[in-house]
Amino acid sequence: MKPFFKYYKVILSSFWLIIILITPIISKSQQYTEYELKAAYIFNFGKFVEWPSETFKKPNDPFIIGIYGNNPFSEIFQQTIQNKTIQNRPIIILNVITTEEASTCHILFISKQNKLQLSQLLQAINNKPILTVGDNVEDFCRSGGIINFTSQYSQKRFEINNKASARALLIISSKLLALSRIVTDEEIKF
Repeated sequence: MKPFFKYYKVILSSFWLIIILITPIISKSQQYTEYELKAAYIFNFGKFVEWPSETFKKPNDPFIIGIYGNNPFSEIFQQTIQNKTIQNRPIIILNVITTEEASTCHILFISKQNKLQLSQLLQAINNKPILTVGDNVEDFCRSGGIINFTSQYSQKRFEINNKASARALLIISSKLLALSRIVTDEEIKF
């Protein structure tokens, strides 16, 4: 009976040691960074927005997502959307520096900028079919941006300026609108 008890203790101890060692790995793999979540959101925004038919000249034209401003987002986004498509189109990630480059995008992610830079950028792409997405940029939607990630509201993770999307000839799905806080150029609607 003693040899069985000895092996039992070794097996049980080994089992608990494995559990203790593997728990951090399991919990780490289930946590996502802020930018991984934002990349997933932006990828899904592309599924719930309709662009004008003339936006894409050829059926196999790529879907271009631009990243404007200083942030670690480009590499994370590339990993998150690897081998995926939006509206059956391959995705290209473009690090945008100029307003001319911004004009080639279908979705443009904008990190925090000073007000003058933001105003100039939004003015340069105003009324073009570009879904602008701000990274928790103050007054982004009131300044003419379309979607802004926000930490301001407890349950809503982003706000949408539907008038700005209409000016850009973009149709946002009611499903996406239902998940957001609606903002106009003038005020927030509750």
